[in-house]
Amino acid sequence: MLGDIKLSTSIEMEQLRNEKARLEEESRDLDEELKQLETHWKVLSEKVAIQELKSENAAKQEAINQLQSKISLLETQLEQVCLKKENTAANENAENQEDMKETGDASEEEQEKDEDTITVTALNGEEEIDENFEAE
Repeated sequence: MLGDIKLSTSIEMEQLRNEKARLEEESRDLDEELKQLETHWKVLSEKVAIQELKSENAAKQEAINQLQSKISLLETQLEQVCLKKENTAANENAENQEDMKETGDASEEEQEKDEDTITVTALNGEEEIDENFEAE
């Protein structure tokens, strides 16, 4: 009987060592899988963060493009307004020069009358006062 106990104990010990070796191997495999999954999780987290940044940057770029387009449109409108104002001023200047030629052709009598008058001419919201009179 004692021999049977020794035999069964050595068999049991062998089984326990085998089970321990199997569990240690399983533990190493689980550790490796855990490492791989953590790495995969980190990679996916970075990819998600990158995609979110790309989306945010695309939205910002679209806003910039729209604002640049609006600015360009306003600059064009401003140029048109300035050109229109310049053309109007040039036309008024030409009209004034024609009036001056006509006044230059007027008789001396009319010129003498004009010397005693004060002329007020409105130019783009400003007043110009021309004082043509002789001091007595």
